[in-house]
Amino acid sequence: MSGVGGGSEVPGARDARDVRDVLVVELLGGFGDLLLALPAVHALARSHPGARVGVLTFTPGDALLRHDPHVHRVLATSDHAEGAPRAAVAAALEQLRPDLVVTTTTYDGIADLCRSTAPWAVTDLWAGAPDGQRVDRRFLELLVAAGAVREDLHDLPLTVHLAPGERARGAQVLAAAVGDGPGGPPVVLVPEAGMPVKEWPAERWAGLADRLRRRGRPVVAATASGTSPVPGVPGLAPQDLRGLAAALAAAGDRGGAVVGADTGPVRLATAVGTPAVALVGPTSAGRYGLDPRQGTSLQGLPGCPVRRPRSITEQECWWSAACPLTGGGGPACMADLGVDEVLAALDGLERPRRAGALPADGGAPLGRPGAPG
Repeated sequence: MSGVGGGSEVPGARDARDVRDVLVVELLGGFGDLLLALPAVHALARSHPGARVGVLTFTPGDALLRHDPHVHRVLATSDHAEGAPRAAVAAALEQLRPDLVVTTTTYDGIADLCRSTAPWAVTDLWAGAPDGQRVDRRFLELLVAAGAVREDLHDLPLTVHLAPGERARGAQVLAAAVGDGPGGPPVVLVPEAGMPVKEWPAERWAGLADRLRRRGRPVVAATASGTSPVPGVPGLAPQDLRGLAAALAAAGDRGGAVVGADTGPVRLATAVGTPAVALVGPTSAGRYGLDPRQGTSLQGLPGCPVRRPRSITEQECWWSAACPLTGGGGPACMADLGVDEVLAALDGLERPRRAGALPADGGAPLGRPGAPG
């Protein structure tokens, strides 16, 4: 995820009837970035009900927009080479000729291109996002301020739409891994983090799995290869992105949950209705944590002196995972999160779900007990 800035223009409110075509540009990289922007996509569609909404994004994240009733066109590119994303934006602008373009992406002059081409462009969605306010909600608030989104839509939850057949197949995939007989609610572990700096220590995964099994809860690991790195834990059969979403949804349908780092699969679980616990270390749970109505974000080492919430890719540990607090060893922030805390967070997810209650306000992410969030 990137905190690339953009322009600071805030157009005055426009008449929604003037907007017939909307283009959302989301080319920051991983599908987790698309998920951060998806509530804004839905809010734009609902704010301009007569408009056709198109989204330009990278593969494979484009698959998550299939069956989405709010998205009329999906334009996808797999080319990350220098200059290619800008060329894709230029082509999309030429093809769709949108009345309104919204972009989370400003590198390589993309923001300037959008402003110079479309009658109405909002390109400042990373402007001034403070630590403590989730990025996805910040996007919505800035779109409201720009007049592009209705005020009552400032806090939409994240939602990915699955077809009934996909859900049925997801249930089969999950049952093949953990069985479909009696037992406690399943827990899906996501032990791969995509980056070493986000990895939870292997012994913690083993300890968590052992404790969950002793509670009678089936445990399965979701990895790209289908092979589980956690001893004694079966792997979920490899799936494409929609298949993974369906299997994660099946865990939620059985009363289960997902545990993993600050990664796309964990956020995806919440988008299909399965609560999750996100283990957040080098990033800020205040900015990148889960919507508290959908999951819990545990911040490791809240007082880390080298964490840079607004410029995470510039942290000295980000690319190398060499933590200065451990003398170049593993990330102290991830090691700071214990198995007991994760189990308590899982227990906390189940109480509001049983009660059927959702907080009225997104609120702040859950931090360490007694520590700032």
